[in-house]
Amino acid sequence: MKILESEEIRNAEAREAAAEKRNQKQKPGSNATDLTKYRKKQKKKQNRHMLLKLTVILLGIAALALVWVNAETIFEPLRGIASKVETKTSYDAGYPIELPASSDYSLVRTGDSYSLLTDTYLYEYDTDGAQLYALKHGYSNPEQAVSDKRILLYDKAGFTFAMYSKTSLLYKKATDDKIVYASVGSDNLAAVVTRSDRYSNILYVYDDGGNWKYTRKFADESVMQVCFTGDGEHVIVSTLGSLNGDIITNFYKFSIKQTEGNIWKYTLRDNSMSCGLYADKSNVIAVCDNEVLSIDCANGTLNGSTSYSGTLRNFVITPGYAVIHYNDISSNKNILLVMNASAESTTMANISSHTADLAADEDGIYTLDGTKLHTYDYMLIDDTVTPVGNEGYSKFVKIGNSVFMLGYRNIDKAELTSVTETEKETEETAK
Repeated sequence: MKILESEEIRNAEAREAAAEKRNQKQKPGSNATDLTKYRKKQKKKQNRHMLLKLTVILLGIAALALVWVNAETIFEPLRGIASKVETKTSYDAGYPIELPASSDYSLVRTGDSYSLLTDTYLYEYDTDGAQLYALKHGYSNPEQAVSDKRILLYDKAGFTFAMYSKTSLLYKKATDDKIVYASVGSDNLAAVVTRSDRYSNILYVYDDGGNWKYTRKFADESVMQVCFTGDGEHVIVSTLGSLNGDIITNFYKFSIKQTEGNIWKYTLRDNSMSCGLYADKSNVIAVCDNEVLSIDCANGTLNGSTSYSGTLRNFVITPGYAVIHYNDISSNKNILLVMNASAESTTMANISSHTADLAADEDGIYTLDGTKLHTYDYMLIDDTVTPVGNEGYSKFVKIGNSVFMLGYRNIDKAELTSVTETEKETEETAK
């Protein structure tokens, strides 16, 4: 009987356990319900993770777009950082700047600073007189071609050239033939012209990274000048040749993306030689030794021209005007002649025979006459004189309202006298 009772007790406990198990499966907190909650929780976590990744991607795209828009501003100071020129020889600022001993000097403006080239060094100075760098170039016949942001230094009749920013060497290259001419454009394209045994000249064009972009060979014409239109694609070339005993000057427009042919060609048959060339997207202005031309940059037709008789002494070409200084053959007077963008004469004036240099910008025209600097408007009506010391200066550059003058022993600085200041001085003198 006890055995039966024990068996009944065990059976009852087993039934109770089975019933409890069934009840657990039917409760809200069952395993099935927990699995559903777990899956929902994981899905929410995945959604948050995907949203975070999408946000990061969008922020990255926005940052890249910002860099792309401001690429020139951001990367220009970093160009050539691995080749940064660390040859500064002076940390002093101020004027006058004592000149190093040299057989020749070349002083040119480079945007908001200026460069001085000697037979052994290339110097760059800011307007305060602080030396940005002094580079020993090692060229036998150094020449420089500049834009607002670049200095192209080359060895004339040599084989090497180099491109510099205001602080760095960007690239340096060697040519197979001797270099006779080089130039750099506002779009930072570089033109290098060589002379070979098979051709009169060969023109090479390089981009701002020193990569070759274009070659043009001239069999029986000598390249005189090369300039760029500023769009990164087109180049203007003036050449000198002959036909039936007459001097022929040709002007070409080429696309550096086309290997054959030219876009247009304009021929000048006046026994005239091209001395200076300027181009933008609208006009090509050429200063020749007896004529000034304006050619339509789009189609190569002549906009206008002005002839003169005499010896060309100096010239400046700006986007809106061409200004030449020449010695008139009939009167033996020194003439300042101003022409508009169509090469039409607008005004002229007599200037001193001692005039050593000429400059022009959007503010006016400037001539250096020994110890005096003359400032004119473009109608040559106002002549404002700024005394610049006792030394005979031979060359100057204008930056802002300041001029920087090359003398025998130093570079000096002077502030231009404004028309208002001159009028006040005249009134005070009259009183």
